[in-house]
Amino acid sequence: MSANGKAGIIGISKSDEIVVTFKKEHDGTYIKQTKRLTRNRLSREVKYYKKDNPIIEEGPFVQVTRSDVYDDKMAFEDYDGNMSFLYFKKIEHVEEEEEE
Repeated sequence: MSANGKAGIIGISKSDEIVVTFKKEHDGTYIKQTKRLTRNRLSREVKYYKKDNPIIEEGPFVQVTRSDVYDDKMAFEDYDGNMSFLYFKKIEHVEEEEEE
């Protein structure tokens, strides 16, 4: 029950959020990871449910400057409180061939 004595509607306090991150690989490229999280608005708890909810990976990407043509960008707030952006260009994945 809420503070005013009325029962809440089950499930209305939960919402889904999409989180996108870029993970740096050992070769200097980046992998884009997208996952869906569930937030409980009442308790402010964030959970990742693994069942039927895979992490989607795309890539590889390389970081480019703003003037370059980019395929994806990520916005973030820097230490001074200013909005900054990272730009990424998707590249073709090249397998390393083994020498015989």
